[in-house]
Amino acid sequence: MSMEKKKTKKQTLRRAVKQKKTAVRASSRTKLRTAKSTKTVKADAGRPKVKPESVAPASALITEQKGKIQPLASRTLFAPKDNNERKWLIVDANGQTVGRLASEIAILLRGKHKACFTPNNDAGDFVVVLNAEKVKFTSNKEDKKKYYDHSGWVGGMKIRPAGRVRKEHPQRIIERAVHGMIARNSLGRAQMKKLKIYAGSEHPHAAQNPVTWALKYQGQKRA
Repeated sequence: MSMEKKKTKKQTLRRAVKQKKTAVRASSRTKLRTAKSTKTVKADAGRPKVKPESVAPASALITEQKGKIQPLASRTLFAPKDNNERKWLIVDANGQTVGRLASEIAILLRGKHKACFTPNNDAGDFVVVLNAEKVKFTSNKEDKKKYYDHSGWVGGMKIRPAGRVRKEHPQRIIERAVHGMIARNSLGRAQMKKLKIYAGSEHPHAAQNPVTWALKYQGQKRA
C-alpha cells in the first residue's frame, strides 16, 4: 500500500471515532434534560398555588391607606452655584487661639454649617473678623513660631517671628491659618475673598446687617 492510502485510512478512522464520541455526548445531554424536566414537574405538582406579587395579603387589607406613602430615605439638598442667600457673620477674635478660630472660620466660609453643604460649590457665608491683633498663641509660639515669605529670587527668603507679624500685620496671622485649611484651587480662592479681617473692633460693613456668630470655644481652656 502506498503512503497516501494509509493516511486516508487513518483520517477516516479518526473521523469515525469523533462522530461516535459526539453522538454519545449528545445522547447523555438529552437524557439529563428529560430527567430534570420530569423531576420539576413532579415537585411542582404537590405545591400550593402562590398569589402574584401585586395582590396584598389579607392583613394589609384590614385598615385603609392613610394618605400617600412617604419614602424612607431622606432627600439630600444641593446648593446652587449662584447662591444669593449668604449671610454676613461677625467673629470676635479677642482671646481666641489661632488654630481653633481658623478651623471654625474655614467651616463658615465653606458652608459646612448648612444643611445644603456641597463640597464643589461655594455655599458659605461672609465672615468679618474683629480684634485680630488680640488673638493668642498657645505655649511659646509667640516667639518660636516663624512665618516664611519668598520673593522668587535667589536669596529672597524673609523670616519673621509671630510677635513681629502681630505688630506689623496682625490680619495675616488669621489669614494664613484659614488659608491652610481651604482648598488650593479656584473654589478656595473664591471662598477666601469672603473673609474680611480687621485689627480693631470697627468694620465698614454695617450696610450688610451682619450678625454675631457664637464660637464653639469662647476662650475656654482644654480639659
